Amino acid sequence: MPQVRFFPDQVLADVRTGTTLLASATACGVNVLHSCGGVGACTSCRLRIVAGAQNLSVIGKAEAEQLNESGIFYTHRLACQAAVLGDVDVERPLWRVSLSSPMAGE
Repeated sequence: MPQVRFFPDQVLADVRTGTTLLASATACGVNVLHSCGGVGACTSCRLRIVAGAQNLSVIGKAEAEQLNESGIFYTHRLACQAAVLGDVDVERPLWRVSLSSPMAGE
């Protein structure tokens, strides 16, 4: 069974092959922001791939367009689109709420 390690949470989860990174995160209590309903139409669920990029499903057209437009094609995947095929380490953005900005990614 593949394992996904989520940073900075330091959570290691065993997942079924073919489970998306978003479903994996949700199942183990890691909060990954997602706003388009999981259809790959935004980049709110982006995760930086730390290790094991080759153990994720092939990037589809919708995901590739979003990643290209955002300039993160070679470093990130959309959690709602990327299916786990083997061990992978990912890092989620840290989000903070402030008075000057309703939501900002770091």
